[in-house]
Order: sequence, then structure tokens, then C-alpha cells
Amino acid sequence: MGREPRIVEKVFNKGKRNEKKMKVELFPWEKLDYVDKVRAAFKIK
Repeated sequence: MGREPRIVEKVFNKGKRNEKKMKVELFPWEKLDYVDKVRAAFKIK
């Protein structure tokens, strides 16, 4: 835990006719934006 999520551009099927560039978020499971929601759901202070 503790890695900073960041958005990077990835290329799939590079050099092929169906090449696709996409922005993807790395480490989204390490984000702490749901801490308050989880605490409320389990009634934790």
C-alpha cells in the first residue's frame, strides 16, 4: 500500500492495423478514497 495512483498512456497491438492507445490508471486498488465509506458501512470510528 501507499503507491501513488497515476494515469499513463499504453499502446496495445503496437504497429498493427488495430493499434489502440488508451489511458490507464495504475494501482487503483491502493487509492484511499473509500476509507470513510467503509468506516461508515462497518460503523468504525
